[in-house]
Amino acid sequence: MQKVAIVTGASRGIGRTCAMKFAKEGIKVIANYNKSEENAKSLKEELNKQGIEIDIFKADVSKIEEVNKMIEFVLKKYGRIDILVNNARNITNKVIYRIN
Repeated sequence: MQKVAIVTGASRGIGRTCAMKFAKEGIKVIANYNKSEENAKSLKEELNKQGIEIDIFKADVSKIEEVNKMIEFVLKKYGRIDILVNNARNITNKVIYRIN
């Protein structure tokens, strides 16, 4: 069974590297971005050229509503989340979403 990973702040730097590595290892990746849409799109295009599919999802991780929408998207599409890389800045310290 393929693992599913959310990587926050995945459009550049460490997050981008994590997203690429996971995707190349066959993990389904949801690459989160907030302001760097062009960087997120280039990550997706770069991997697509290698025959690797990923999802990109815009969400400000400091806003609970946006994080909940991202999690709901992932759960609806893949049914689970196996890996979470909290790489983005401005992570809130509140409980955001409870997955049973």
